[in-house]
Amino acid sequence: MTAAGTRPRTGFLFPGQSSEYVGMGVELHRAHPLFRAGIDRHAEQFRRLTGVRPLDVFADPAAQTRAELLQPAVFLLQVALAEFWTSCGVPPDAVVGHSLGEYAAACVAGVFGVEEGLELVSARGRAFAAVPGAGRMLAVGGPDPAELEYLVGAHGGAASVAAYNAPERIVVSGTDTAMGELAAAFERRGWLTIPLETTHAFHSTLVAPAVPALLAAAGRVRHRTPAVPLALNLTGGWAAGGEPGAEYWGRQLTSPVRFAAGVRTLRDGGCTVFVEVGSGRTLTTAGRAQSDGGELWLAGLSPRTPDSATVLEHLTRLEEAGIPVDWVRYHAPFRATGRTAGDRPGADRPAPAPSTELPFRFERIVIHEPASAAGSGVAAVRHRVGGTAREVVDVSVVDDAGRPVVEVFGLELGARTGAEEAGGPDRCSPQEAERLLASLDTLTEDQLHALLPLWAGPDASTPVGSTEE
Repeated sequence: MTAAGTRPRTGFLFPGQSSEYVGMGVELHRAHPLFRAGIDRHAEQFRRLTGVRPLDVFADPAAQTRAELLQPAVFLLQVALAEFWTSCGVPPDAVVGHSLGEYAAACVAGVFGVEEGLELVSARGRAFAAVPGAGRMLAVGGPDPAELEYLVGAHGGAASVAAYNAPERIVVSGTDTAMGELAAAFERRGWLTIPLETTHAFHSTLVAPAVPALLAAAGRVRHRTPAVPLALNLTGGWAAGGEPGAEYWGRQLTSPVRFAAGVRTLRDGGCTVFVEVGSGRTLTTAGRAQSDGGELWLAGLSPRTPDSATVLEHLTRLEEAGIPVDWVRYHAPFRATGRTAGDRPGADRPAPAPSTELPFRFERIVIHEPASAAGSGVAAVRHRVGGTAREVVDVSVVDDAGRPVVEVFGLELGARTGAEEAGGPDRCSPQEAERLLASLDTLTEDQLHALLPLWAGPDASTPVGSTEE
């Protein structure tokens, strides 16, 4: 990926609205003090601006339908995650956002502070809330860009190209009638169309009524020259010549997002590692579509995987890619209590303190070679019948060909902690254990490796054919 001994350049990708999901960031807020501090530091301002707490929006599906709540929540989640990654030794060398995500990108680049950004994005959300939700958006796969632009242009102001996300991946936006007619035209040409669930027809003339209020709010914010290279949505190139200024955000609201060009700018600038800072995998998927295969693309938080597992897996892969991860900083908040949110395989850590919680236990683990080359596998869970009043399962993580990669035998919920077990495996609460168990059917082998220290400590991984009791 880079020459030996050279630290790869890292690009942060900040997704826009529609990347959110119910529960985003909640588990990481509970599990890791670094991220929690990044949210809680601005919780009072968030409550003053919105009337609710950040976690109320992260966890509430009804709140996420309201632009005045969702937009500042997405912004705060993203800047807190960027702070978390930076604290762990993974600062950005360049940034690019997508639509709403460009506000977080600008903030992380130093254009304005978090408090100023919260004020601005909250005003943006209120401006959208005052505009009746109308129109639709369509993602189009496989189009000829020139022909698509011609078809969209034929509808005048009723339709717009909203985003160029990747080669052959374009989003259009406009009135219900125009979107229906364009969808039919696209399908006749064999282009894949996917309706998007959005509150408004973003980046079209339909949201122009929100511009005056946004410009008024932006005019109250001091904009500074980016300290970190920032690729702009409007041009796809580096910010220069005083951009982005207050007026920029009005044009950005109704113009196409040139994300594909922005990613190309980061790649041309030497970035070979890309981290989606937020929730979902929309931007890493789009970026990978124009990749030559030589870059590392790490998706955002996912509802299918515990947040602590996601960040541990990412930190491990970042270190493998040549980035000097600050594991001391990652573990520092836990040193006083002796507990941890998880460890990279082989990490040194203090012995856990005795716990009165119900432990999450297993009998033994077998790691089959070559585990590291197994690709993205899935896990099969087999429930044992009889013999115990507690739920016990065996788990086999298999590769795409069905070959076992990792086998966990006797994974057990609900065993009581005895005094003789003090200093043994880490303890998880029943709620944590149930969540981990529920996620096993979606874990990759790498994710399971990231979770093993939660169950058995850093020595859980064993050589071929051997076992750990």
